[in-house]
Amino acid sequence: MTASGERPNRAARGRWVFLSNVPVPEAHLLGLAVGAVLRRTRPLPLPGPRSAHRLVGLPLITAGAWRIGRAVRAARRTRLAHPDRLVVTGPYAVSRNPMYVGWALLHLGGAVARGSGWGLASFVPVAAWMHGEVLREERVLDDAFGAEYRRYRAAVPRYSGITCRGRPGRARTRTPWPRTGRTGRACRRCC
Repeated sequence: MTASGERPNRAARGRWVFLSNVPVPEAHLLGLAVGAVLRRTRPLPLPGPRSAHRLVGLPLITAGAWRIGRAVRAARRTRLAHPDRLVVTGPYAVSRNPMYVGWALLHLGGAVARGSGWGLASFVPVAAWMHGEVLREERVLDDAFGAEYRRYRAAVPRYSGITCRGRPGRARTRTPWPRTGRTGRACRRCC
């Protein structure tokens, strides 16, 4: 009930719950903001014509938005801030972090489409920051879900659908093959 005694519209409430499940990428927003300020004060344009920048940047933006949209849809029944279950379907069957991949594509696409060298340069520290966040989240999920999360982690790559050995991830199989590097130990780069 609201202060006026009315019940909130169920459809409107559903929209806000849906949007509240989309994590805000503070690191990417900060990186783009710093890049925009530097672009204004000390321009560092990317080489080439503006049309080429857009030709490369807009598909990256589209791919990022598509990936985020699919990830949000797959996780719509789980509160991502405090999950009560693992989301392993949809894009989460190909990548353990499809939303982070989507935000990274949006960051890169936005920087390239605007022709901003600073926006592109800001991606490297942002990616390192986000990787640290992903590692922290993985420890939390491992503590919360134990063996279930470890099986999922062994079957699905961290960021992309390709593992360190160039094979597609196989999250849908019941007995996932272990991904190992040349040393025979599990790869820490993508796994």
